[in-house]
This record gives sequence, structure tokens and C-alpha cells, in this order.
Amino acid sequence: MELTISTTGIGAYAAYLPAYALTDNRLDASGPARPAGPARSVASFDEDTVTMAVEALRHLPAGRSLLLATTSAPYEAKTSAGIVHEALGLDPGVAAADLRGHRSGATALDLVTATGAAAALADLRTTRPGAPDELAQGDAAAAFVGGTAAAVLLGRAAHTAEILERWRLPGERHDRVWDERFTAEILADAGLAAARRALAEAALDAVDHVVVSSSNARAAAALRKRLRGSGDDAAVERATGFTGAAHPGLLLADALDRAEPGQTILLLSATEGADAFVFRVADGVRSARRGPAVRERLADRQTLGYGRYLRWRGLLDVQGPARPAAPAPAAPPMHRRAGWKYRLEGSRCGACGRITTPPSRVCASCGIAGELAGEGGGKVSLRDRTARVVSVTRDHLTTMPEPDVAIVVADVDGGGRLTAYATDTPSGDVTVGMALTPTFRRLWTTDGIHNYFWKLRPAKDFTDGQ
Repeated sequence: MELTISTTGIGAYAAYLPAYALTDNRLDASGPARPAGPARSVASFDEDTVTMAVEALRHLPAGRSLLLATTSAPYEAKTSAGIVHEALGLDPGVAAADLRGHRSGATALDLVTATGAAAALADLRTTRPGAPDELAQGDAAAAFVGGTAAAVLLGRAAHTAEILERWRLPGERHDRVWDERFTAEILADAGLAAARRALAEAALDAVDHVVVSSSNARAAAALRKRLRGSGDDAAVERATGFTGAAHPGLLLADALDRAEPGQTILLLSATEGADAFVFRVADGVRSARRGPAVRERLADRQTLGYGRYLRWRGLLDVQGPARPAAPAPAAPPMHRRAGWKYRLEGSRCGACGRITTPPSRVCASCGIAGELAGEGGGKVSLRDRTARVVSVTRDHLTTMPEPDVAIVVADVDGGGRLTAYATDTPSGDVTVGMALTPTFRRLWTTDGIHNYFWKLRPAKDFTDGQ
């Protein structure tokens, strides 16, 4: 029988790791920390799966649809992918949908390669303080869009096994976990079966890179050994923790970062069964990466103290300032001002060419009414531009889980002025003249409504693509 080789695959990809890492979770840190211990990637207090998905997807081309795969969506019932869609400024004709569950990351990759969709795999993992696997869980996002510029799909196989391994009831915050010694063998057998069938479909006996993602560390180690993996994927996992639905995407992105054109990759995700993909790396893999490589992001992180981490996650109840909570945003103005709130759009004056922020019918520079008056007028997004600080104020009465935050006024390169919170840097390090870039974040949550807007973070000099 003639073998049919798929001509679908990955057209572009990106990964996002937050700016912080937790390496020590001792409640009593009287002695030295364990040397060369594991670390976990930690999302900032103003990040969640939506904001991380936006960061991962923001420089990728649009797909035929938009998918958000996660186990920790900020809303139940409401489609969180719709917020990502709005922040990216996608055409309304692009459908947006959520995928839920620990296996949703592999499902999203399957749909990317099969349909040309764009997908963000994003998760924020939280355990009870001091849990045995606290440093083995982490936060991250990865994004992919269908095509063949980065990699071509050669083989695909799945193996479903109903197993009580890691679960969470509605309304609960932390996963419940069965003894991994019981589930490791089941997941390893499922993973091996899926990997063998995917390799057979690809007509390969071996591959150049083996990538294993599993919610069970014992199963992952066993599969790497059986499949003769180099362990490079395990090194990334040791620096990030298991990042839930994002994990297969994060490890695949790292493998694509390191692989050479023509090489082959086996991606195996063993969670509630197994999903296996075999890819051949394409000639355009270097230009297909949009943003920093995974290991560049790992090298750029800040170490986070355990007490600060507990405050960020709301796991430590501390007294805040005697100040009323911020008001909840209302649905009608959020809808009317979506261009400013979600896409950071200003209005360019057709008469003088200056940009007014927030957008207005009257130009703040020349006073002429009608934002579309004259040639060149209209809406312009500032989210991908650099802004330079012209003044800084430190707020010591913030309701955020930090002792103080920096509020800056910054001039945007090419026009426009922003007043915004600074993030991902100590407030005392923000100085006049500092270069910052916009990043989509959660400001606060009041009355069950998440208030998203754009903050400013330090501009990074990463190598993009090449």
C-alpha cells in the first residue's frame, strides 16, 4: 500500500516565558538552598493565560481560526479566546474558541497542522504552598500557525486512556493528583504505542530529536529512555516545570529553535493517553520563529522570592493599604472603547499627522475635529512601538500585591503619549529616558470582572528570527 505523506505542518511559531523564576520554596529558609535544584517559571501578578497567549501570538500571522488551549482560563463559560482575538486586532471573520484540559495543547497542535489554524497553548499552574511538586509546575505559553515554513508533519498518532491521574473539580483552584507510581506505567505504555504508530506512518525508524511532555515525571523519564532521547527537553523542563497545556508546545518550540533544516523531530505528549507527532524541519525554520528563542528567555529571567510569589498567587493573606478597591469596568464602555482598551489604538489627525491618545474626534495637537479629516488620518495601533519615559511616579498605596508600583508617562516613537503602569521591573529601576514596550496585562479583578489593558515593560534586545 502506498504511504501518503502529509503536506501540512507549522508555518510560524513563538514561545513566551514570564520574566520570573522560583528556585526556592522553603517556608523556613534558615539553611542554604539545594544547589542546582529545579526551578519553575512564574507569571507575574498581572499575567494570566489570556495575557500570555497574547504575548506568544502577537507577532504571528493570523490563521484560519484562533484557538486557546489551557487548563486555567480566567473565565468559566465565557470564551477567553475572544479577548485574545480582540487584543490581536484580528478580523471579526476569524473564529475564536477555547480548548480545555491537560490534553488540549496536543489537540491544538493537531488542529494547527490539519486546518491552518493559529493556536496559543498557555497555562498558569498553582499548587498548595509547600506541595511536593510545587517547583515542578510552571507558567508559559507557546503559539503556532499552520503552514510548512517551519516544519512539515510526517506522521500523527493518538492513544486515549481513561485514567484518574490529575484532575480538578469545578470551583477548585489546585489540581488533585493520584500517586504517580500508579499512573506512570499506563502513560508510558500509551506514549510508546502512539510514538511507534506515528513513526510507522512517517516511514522512519529513528529521529534526530525526541521531545517528551508528560504530566507524570516518571512516565516522561521512562519514555525518554525507551525512545533514546538526548534529554535536552528535560533540561528545559527542569528550568520551567511542567507547564500544563502549554508544555508540548514549549518543548516543541525549543526543539525547532535548535534543529537544523532536514532533521526530524518526534513530539510525544503523554497526558490522559498520548499524542505523537513526527515533523521534518523545513528550510524556513529560522525565519519562522517570531521572537526570542526559548533558551534566550530562560537566560533573561529574574529570581523571585517565595514570599513574593505567595502574595502574587493570593496564597498568603496580607493586609493591603486602607484604600477602596478599584471599580469594575462596565460592559458598554468596554465595547465602545475596544480599539483603545484592547488594541491600544490612537487617532492620527489627517490635518497635522499627530497621534492623540486615547483616541478622540478632536486632535490634541491642532484642535481640528474629525479624526479622519484629511489624507492619512485614522486609527493607528501603538502596541508594537517603543515608548520612552518622560516622567515617573511611584504609587505606595496600590491595591496590587506589591509594596509600590511605577506609573509612567512615556512618548511613543512615531507619535502618541501613554500613561501606564510599568511592569516586569522594580519600580525604583524605572528612569526618565528608559525604553519600554507595551505588554497586555490584567490590571485588577473586581466583582468577577477582569480589567485588561496595556502596561509598559523594559524593551529587550533579543535576536528575532535569525
